[in-house]
Amino acid sequence: MEKPVVLYHGSSNREISEFKPRTEKVRDPLEGPRVFATNDKRMASVFIAGTDDSWANSGMYNEIPYLVISDRDRFVKLDEGGTIYHLPSDSFETDPNKGLGEIEWTSGESVEPLHREEHHTALEAMLEHGVQVYFVDPATYQAWRTASDHGLSILKSLVSENERKGINPIPFE
Repeated sequence: MEKPVVLYHGSSNREISEFKPRTEKVRDPLEGPRVFATNDKRMASVFIAGTDDSWANSGMYNEIPYLVISDRDRFVKLDEGGTIYHLPSDSFETDPNKGLGEIEWTSGESVEPLHREEHHTALEAMLEHGVQVYFVDPATYQAWRTASDHGLSILKSLVSENERKGINPIPFE
């Protein structure tokens, strides 16, 4: 894969002037502190939302990004928007065998943003960028997380928030 010139990092923090490698969220403890970014702006928009895997989870099926959320009220309460930062890719590398694979890039060096995109809400950012967002009840969330087909059949049976609002709905095939 050819390295893109610009990578993206989504955050609810609108005031980042420099990204410093951190260890709070790691995909491999042997890597050490990292700055995370992606070459896919759609996936960066997912990280504006302040969620964790216990009640929301994201990924991609057939190159279509999604976020499944088991607690709409909690999400809405936490969603104060944020920023998609554009970062120079110079010090970043990708490892297709870790994390989100080829769309996840990491750097062990500090990085200053080139540009910022402000978003009023994380939901608005995700819908605008084509992330398929699903609000489900806790039982459906658990069934989706444990499904043998990685939950694809469950997602196909649901109506996304995109479809409800008529904003960039993309069906899973």
